[in-house]
Amino acid sequence: MFEFQVSIPAMDPVSQGVLGAIAALSCAKRKEARPAIVAGVLGGMAADIDVFIRSSDDPLLFLDYHRHFTHSLLFVPLGALLVAGLCWLFLRRFLSFKKVYLFSALGYGTHGLLDACTSYGTYLYWPFSNARVAW
Repeated sequence: MFEFQVSIPAMDPVSQGVLGAIAALSCAKRKEARPAIVAGVLGGMAADIDVFIRSSDDPLLFLDYHRHFTHSLLFVPLGALLVAGLCWLFLRRFLSFKKVYLFSALGYGTHGLLDACTSYGTYLYWPFSNARVAW
């Protein structure tokens, strides 16, 4: 018998950004496409800001918090709000804040789902569960 094991490598920022852009673009009108892509890309990559949680006393602390609360489905609205606030500075001439928030949320929402497709997994259901989801 042959046994195959499929191992999906850790997702890189490019993959996260592209998936976020695709999600945002899927809900955008033609004239909103470019600003939607910008908000979707930034939203798709934003959850990895947790890599900056570090400690000089504990060099492994970042492993505890990477793919933690910023990747939770419950954090998507707040994370998207932070991204939309940043994007709004540049996109307000093209889109309403509501649209920028929508595209940021679509992008941000894809991040945890894509990371759940890795063997390392993510805290997708935090704070309700501390189990890493790895599909």
